[in-house]
Amino acid sequence: MMRFRVVPTLLIASVMLGGCVGEPPSAQKKAVERSYTRDNYVPRNDVEGKNYNKRQQRADDPTAIIWCTTAFPIPSSPIFTVPVVGKLTSGNKRPYPTSQHVANVNYYSPELPGNDAMYGSSGEYRYGFTPADVYVDYYGMPTFCTDEPTVWQRESTVIVMERDPALLEAHKRAREALAKNDPAVADKILSDAIGKLRK
Repeated sequence: MMRFRVVPTLLIASVMLGGCVGEPPSAQKKAVERSYTRDNYVPRNDVEGKNYNKRQQRADDPTAIIWCTTAFPIPSSPIFTVPVVGKLTSGNKRPYPTSQHVANVNYYSPELPGNDAMYGSSGEYRYGFTPADVYVDYYGMPTFCTDEPTVWQRESTVIVMERDPALLEAHKRAREALAKNDPAVADKILSDAIGKLRK
């Protein structure tokens, strides 16, 4: 009798397993088929690549000045802007790998450097240097950076950003000074221009 009872048990088990690994629902199958036949737009103008190259070129310009605006994470903190030479660098960037693996008694790193020949991810805190070589970092602070000097005004809950012609002129003169390897002159030009805004 036992032999006759085992067979239906195995049949039931096989039917249950077959139900678990069956075909996907018809709606899902149709959605997959539609994804294969859809005529998707393929970008032709390489805007993404051009943006990437343009950003890298600006980041590699030693005479570039970016204006980074931020505020301390406390209520009613004043907004302030700091001119930074070149670019802000991520605090996690390193000139060497940050981990090693061992294979056949040989050490190797699974990490690959970026196009700037640096290891590590972007983000973390970001830091840079002013034209006077003063170190600044923005740990835990949101920043807005642009290569066009702007004037920020905040009244109650309204923030207004305006382009300032005098500051823009100072920006251009400071870049010319940096191109001549004269950071002291660049710093004075910007300091004088910023000082006039505060009066």
